[in-house]
Amino acid sequence: MTTFYSIFVKMIIKPINNILFMKSFMHIVKIALLSLSFLIATVASAQVKVNVIASPQINENISFRIGSDLNVPINSRWSFVPGLYWSLRNRQSTDNSNNNGTIKESEYSDYAHFVTLPLRLGIQFPFKNEGKLSMKILFGPYLAYGICGTSKTKIKSDDGTLFKRVGTFDSDGRYKYRLDYGLSYGLNFQIKKHYLVGIFNEVGLRKIYRMNDSLEEIIGELFFTNKINFALGLTFGYQF
Repeated sequence: MTTFYSIFVKMIIKPINNILFMKSFMHIVKIALLSLSFLIATVASAQVKVNVIASPQINENISFRIGSDLNVPINSRWSFVPGLYWSLRNRQSTDNSNNNGTIKESEYSDYAHFVTLPLRLGIQFPFKNEGKLSMKILFGPYLAYGICGTSKTKIKSDDGTLFKRVGTFDSDGRYKYRLDYGLSYGLNFQIKKHYLVGIFNEVGLRKIYRMNDSLEEIIGELFFTNKINFALGLTFGYQF
């Protein structure tokens, strides 16, 4: 009986299952191909443009970001502009303290790599000769996620020099969270329909930085800015 059942499963059931699996697989492939074709057709009909962007920026210190935007037209003036960027955030600070005659000089350096997703709306203002120059204002939220980074501490005192190096997002690193979010603004000038030059600003809404001491903690609570991401940079790009 067992032998007969094994032969029945091997000769009939498994081939049927394989056929059903292949049919389901081919059905999924067809749906995926149709969806891809529909997406390509939608993108083509919507005249979506691709921007490649490189930007020097300041996060307390000079850093850099590079990535790409999609310019999805809504009407003749408005567009949806989602983007994807790699961003290096660079923060450096110093702190001097005097405790019972013992002077300490502390230097802090933080380098963090983020993937940033701005989701902005754009409104375009053409000049008289639209083919040569136009201006676009961008605004909307952004999401960012920290991938990796390094936090370095150097403390000089009468007893010598102490060096400390940890992961930026470790429990003793200087970033409290990997996930960041906030608002993104920008102003771009488009030259001859392809070349992009502009300025952008990111203002975080989450307190992601740890402070060095209680005084910085108080200042951070009062003024908020040294606890959040704040980036100001230039935009240089090309539109395909």
